[in-house]
Amino acid sequence: MTTGDTAATEATTVTRVPAAVMLLSGVTLLFEGYDINIYGAVLPFLLKRADWAMSPHLAGLIGSAAVVGMLVGSLVAGPLTDTVGRRGVYLATVSCFSVGSALCALAPTPGFLLAARVVVGLGLGGFIPVALAMVVEYTPAGRRTFNTTMAAAAIGVGGGLAALATIWIAPVWGYQALFWVGLAPLVLVVPVGWVKVPESVSLLLAKGQLERAREQVRRHRLPVRLPSEPVEPTVAGREGRLAVARSLFAPPHTRATLVFWLANMLNLLLVFGALTWLPSLMIKAGYGITSALVFLAVFQVGALAVSLGGSLAADRFGSKPVVLASFGCAVLGLVLLATRPALAVVYLSVLLLGAGAVGSQNLLLAYIATYYPPGNRGSGLGLAVALGRVGGILGPILGAALLAGGASAAQNFLVFAIAPALAIAVLALGPRTVPATRPAG
Repeated sequence: MTTGDTAATEATTVTRVPAAVMLLSGVTLLFEGYDINIYGAVLPFLLKRADWAMSPHLAGLIGSAAVVGMLVGSLVAGPLTDTVGRRGVYLATVSCFSVGSALCALAPTPGFLLAARVVVGLGLGGFIPVALAMVVEYTPAGRRTFNTTMAAAAIGVGGGLAALATIWIAPVWGYQALFWVGLAPLVLVVPVGWVKVPESVSLLLAKGQLERAREQVRRHRLPVRLPSEPVEPTVAGREGRLAVARSLFAPPHTRATLVFWLANMLNLLLVFGALTWLPSLMIKAGYGITSALVFLAVFQVGALAVSLGGSLAADRFGSKPVVLASFGCAVLGLVLLATRPALAVVYLSVLLLGAGAVGSQNLLLAYIATYYPPGNRGSGLGLAVALGRVGGILGPILGAALLAGGASAAQNFLVFAIAPALAIAVLALGPRTVPATRPAG
């Protein structure tokens, strides 16, 4: 960490969490979870459209389209949050995924829907790093894992709402109405965010803009301490962005960066494979569409439960062992589903799968966010999420290939269980969680 980074970090010691930052980040992440999950929820309806005649292969490609957009969005927005600013990226990305959802509702063809899902993904991928970087920056050190995981857990809440909304809304208004719901952030969140979202004080100090930092603290009543004199600027345009990116591969971050990238790839392969195909796989296993959507909601309950309990444990014992345990839940849940158990065990298995897939992802994001220092936190999150999207792209395609090849639901579950098992092996090499203001090793 540079001297400027250290000064900015010390200057912005946080004593409490601004309610506006947590509320706006959490609400928007909830809508993000809704948009991520809604395609898998409506897929059974899309497959029944005679005029579209969608094959499993095409359905898998459309499911991967949003992830392609998320990859690009994370690559672009993550570094921008560390150099251009958090506030502008926040507003732009929320607007992007909200407009993309409206385009999905208007889609006249599968090809148009594919393009619209890319637009959704651009906003979704860009929003995650900026939202979590904001939460970490304005959270006291002892609560960072909890608050970051709780913000990320809103994604799971949105996913559960997507399943329930599909049960209640689609039979009456059609699946298109579900996409129109995704327009709400543009109408409800962006105007409030324009007024309430602060610029990063650490970033302003890193640019040597002490007066702007003071104005942000006064305007938004931010609970941070500021230096009496400006610190030496450490961020400068394109050179600054390149320096931030290079810092991720400089000691002591090299191994951690590679581990985070691989773990994200493996887990997002499972997450997006499950979110896209879980309802369809449960229908293939003999359950009705309503039951399959209830399973998707149970999946998100598991994610929320492990996010809450795991984040509290991680703040006390460190993130690494907690994330490893949550990946183990995914392996166990998938293996149990493959045995065609009794209905009560099916619910337990889906709960474990949600805990070990989306729950692990929430805890992993908090692990990454609390590991990197402020000067490269947005870039570390953005690039880890972006490279992880490679696995997210492969998940829906893998599920489609297995189904098209005649694989049973049980065989699908066992194949997907390989991903979290490998993630356990990779993450075993990961760093210990240390306070982000100290050198990480």
